[in-house]
Parts: sequence; structure tokens; C-alpha cells
Amino acid sequence: MYRMQNRLDSKKPSIWETQVYAPFKKIIAFDLLFLGLGALIGAGIYAAILSL
Repeated sequence: MYRMQNRLDSKKPSIWETQVYAPFKKIIAFDLLFLGLGALIGAGIYAAILSL
């Protein structure tokens, strides 16, 4: 129990606590890219099911 409490007491910042900055246009571009890829994959699966 002491070891776990010692880890909780340490104030060393974790890598998960850092903030990430990215331009809004780049976020939208990646969002649209993966939305398009997902739509293509979904359409391919739908076509494969229809052709059975």
C-alpha cells in the first residue's frame, strides 16, 4: 500500500496530462479523410453482402 501511495503523491507530470495543439483545418482534414475512408469501406462491405 505504501508503494502505491508513494506513486500517487509524486507530482511528476504524466505524458497523458500534456496538452496537444493542432490547427483546426488539419483536424477537419483528417476527420474528412477518415470519414471518406470509412464510407468507402462500408460501401464495399454493403456491396459484398448484397452480392451474396
